[in-house]
Amino acid sequence: MPAKKTWLRRSARFGAGYAAAVFVGVMGIWATLEVTDAVTYGRLPLFVLIFPGSILQALRLTVEILPVALLLAAPFTLLATWVLLRMRWNRWWHFAIAGAACPLSGIALLQLATWGRFFNQNEASMAMSLAPTGMICAIIYRWIALPQTGGLAR
Repeated sequence: MPAKKTWLRRSARFGAGYAAAVFVGVMGIWATLEVTDAVTYGRLPLFVLIFPGSILQALRLTVEILPVALLLAAPFTLLATWVLLRMRWNRWWHFAIAGAACPLSGIALLQLATWGRFFNQNEASMAMSLAPTGMICAIIYRWIALPQTGGLAR
Protein backbone atom coordinates (compact mmCIF):
# COMPACT_ATOMS: atom_id res chain seq x y z
CA MET A 1 0.00 0.00 0.00
CA PRO A 2 2.79 2.56 0.71
CA ALA A 3 4.16 2.06 -2.84
CA LYS A 4 0.72 2.85 -4.28
CA LYS A 5 0.43 5.94 -2.10
CA THR A 6 3.89 7.10 -3.21
CA TRP A 7 2.96 6.51 -6.86
CA LEU A 8 -0.28 8.47 -6.44
CA ARG A 9 1.53 11.31 -4.72
CA ARG A 10 4.17 11.42 -7.46
CA SER A 11 1.48 11.33 -10.18
CA ALA A 12 -0.41 14.15 -8.47
CA ARG A 13 2.79 16.24 -8.36
CA PHE A 14 3.41 15.60 -12.07
CA GLY A 15 -0.18 16.54 -12.91
CA ALA A 16 -0.16 19.68 -10.77
CA GLY A 17 3.20 20.76 -12.15
CA TYR A 18 2.06 20.16 -15.70
CA ALA A 19 -1.24 22.03 -15.25
CA ALA A 20 0.53 24.99 -13.60
CA ALA A 21 3.16 25.11 -16.34
CA VAL A 22 0.58 25.02 -19.14
CA PHE A 23 -1.54 27.71 -17.43
CA VAL A 24 1.51 29.97 -17.10
CA GLY A 25 2.40 29.14 -20.70
CA VAL A 26 -1.01 30.15 -22.02
CA MET A 27 -0.90 33.38 -20.03
CA GLY A 28 2.66 34.01 -21.25
CA ILE A 29 1.63 33.47 -24.87
CA TRP A 30 -1.27 35.87 -24.40
CA ALA A 31 1.04 38.48 -22.85
CA THR A 32 3.61 38.03 -25.65
CA LEU A 33 0.96 38.45 -28.33
CA GLU A 34 -0.43 41.51 -26.52
CA VAL A 35 3.00 43.14 -26.41
CA THR A 36 3.54 42.33 -30.10
CA ASP A 37 0.15 43.81 -31.03
CA ALA A 38 0.81 46.86 -28.85
CA VAL A 39 4.13 47.52 -30.61
CA THR A 40 2.57 46.91 -34.03
CA TYR A 41 -0.49 49.10 -33.46
CA GLY A 42 1.10 51.70 -31.17
CA ARG A 43 -1.06 51.17 -28.10
CA LEU A 44 -0.62 49.91 -24.57
CA PRO A 45 -1.01 46.16 -24.00
CA LEU A 46 -4.45 45.31 -22.60
CA PHE A 47 -2.99 43.81 -19.41
CA VAL A 48 -1.32 47.16 -18.60
CA LEU A 49 -4.65 48.96 -18.77
CA ILE A 50 -6.07 46.71 -16.01
CA PHE A 51 -9.61 46.86 -17.26
CA PRO A 52 -11.80 44.22 -15.59
CA GLY A 53 -13.21 43.36 -19.00
CA SER A 54 -9.77 42.61 -20.46
CA ILE A 55 -8.79 40.52 -17.46
CA LEU A 56 -12.02 38.53 -17.67
CA GLN A 57 -11.55 38.15 -21.42
CA ALA A 58 -8.01 36.81 -20.87
CA LEU A 59 -9.21 34.35 -18.23
CA ARG A 60 -12.07 33.17 -20.47
CA LEU A 61 -9.64 32.70 -23.35
CA THR A 62 -7.29 30.80 -21.07
CA VAL A 63 -10.05 28.45 -19.93
CA GLU A 64 -11.04 27.84 -23.55
CA ILE A 65 -7.47 27.23 -24.77
CA LEU A 66 -6.18 25.27 -21.76
CA PRO A 67 -7.53 21.81 -22.76
CA VAL A 68 -6.04 22.10 -26.26
CA ALA A 69 -2.76 23.42 -24.85
CA LEU A 70 -2.60 20.52 -22.38
CA LEU A 71 -2.92 18.04 -25.27
CA LEU A 72 -0.50 19.83 -27.60
CA ALA A 73 2.22 20.26 -25.00
CA ALA A 74 1.91 16.74 -23.57
CA PRO A 75 4.03 14.78 -26.10
CA PHE A 76 7.00 17.14 -25.90
CA THR A 77 6.74 17.45 -22.11
CA LEU A 78 6.69 13.67 -21.61
CA LEU A 79 9.54 13.13 -24.07
CA ALA A 80 11.66 15.92 -22.61
CA THR A 81 11.06 14.73 -19.04
CA TRP A 82 11.94 11.15 -19.95
CA VAL A 83 15.12 12.16 -21.81
CA LEU A 84 16.26 14.60 -19.12
CA LEU A 85 15.75 12.12 -16.29
CA ARG A 86 17.25 9.26 -18.28
CA MET A 87 20.40 11.32 -18.93
CA ARG A 88 20.40 12.41 -15.26
CA TRP A 89 19.93 16.04 -16.21
CA ASN A 90 17.61 17.11 -13.44
CA ARG A 91 18.66 20.63 -12.56
CA TRP A 92 16.32 23.55 -13.09
CA TRP A 93 18.41 25.00 -15.91
CA HIS A 94 18.33 21.70 -17.82
CA PHE A 95 14.55 21.95 -17.79
CA ALA A 96 14.75 25.64 -18.75
CA ILE A 97 16.74 24.75 -21.88
CA ALA A 98 14.21 22.05 -22.79
CA GLY A 99 11.38 24.50 -22.15
CA ALA A 100 12.92 27.01 -24.54
CA ALA A 101 12.59 24.40 -27.31
CA CYS A 102 8.93 23.75 -26.46
CA PRO A 103 7.45 26.69 -28.46
CA LEU A 104 9.27 25.56 -31.58
CA SER A 105 7.92 22.02 -31.27
CA GLY A 106 4.43 23.30 -30.43
CA ILE A 107 4.36 25.59 -33.45
CA ALA A 108 5.63 22.76 -35.66
CA LEU A 109 2.84 20.48 -34.37
CA LEU A 110 0.20 23.16 -34.96
CA GLN A 111 1.49 23.76 -38.47
CA LEU A 112 1.33 20.04 -39.21
CA ALA A 113 -2.12 19.66 -37.66
CA THR A 114 -3.56 22.58 -39.68
CA TRP A 115 -1.63 21.93 -42.90
CA GLY A 116 0.31 25.16 -42.46
CA ARG A 117 -2.73 27.42 -42.09
CA PHE A 118 -2.43 28.28 -38.39
CA PHE A 119 0.30 30.94 -38.49
CA ASN A 120 0.64 33.56 -41.20
CA GLN A 121 3.84 35.03 -39.80
CA ASN A 122 7.34 33.72 -39.49
CA GLU A 123 7.21 30.75 -37.11
CA ALA A 124 10.88 31.04 -36.13
CA SER A 125 10.47 34.59 -34.82
CA MET A 126 7.29 33.55 -33.02
CA ALA A 127 9.09 30.63 -31.37
CA MET A 128 11.98 32.88 -30.34
CA SER A 129 9.60 35.39 -28.74
CA LEU A 130 7.91 32.55 -26.82
CA ALA A 131 11.16 30.86 -25.71
CA PRO A 132 11.30 32.79 -22.37
CA THR A 133 7.72 31.68 -21.62
CA GLY A 134 8.73 28.07 -22.34
CA MET A 135 11.71 28.40 -20.01
CA ILE A 136 9.57 29.77 -17.17
CA CYS A 137 6.98 27.02 -17.69
CA ALA A 138 9.63 24.30 -17.59
CA ILE A 139 11.14 25.71 -14.40
CA ILE A 140 7.69 25.81 -12.75
CA TYR A 141 7.03 22.24 -13.91
CA ARG A 142 10.41 21.09 -12.51
CA TRP A 143 9.87 22.77 -9.12
CA ILE A 144 6.39 21.30 -8.64
CA ALA A 145 6.67 17.91 -10.34
CA LEU A 146 10.22 17.01 -9.39
CA PRO A 147 11.10 18.67 -6.08
CA GLN A 148 13.52 15.84 -5.23
CA THR A 149 14.86 14.10 -8.30
CA GLY A 150 17.36 11.80 -6.63
CA GLY A 151 15.10 8.77 -6.85
CA LEU A 152 13.68 9.63 -10.27
CA ALA A 153 16.92 10.08 -12.22
CA ARG A 154 17.87 6.44 -12.54
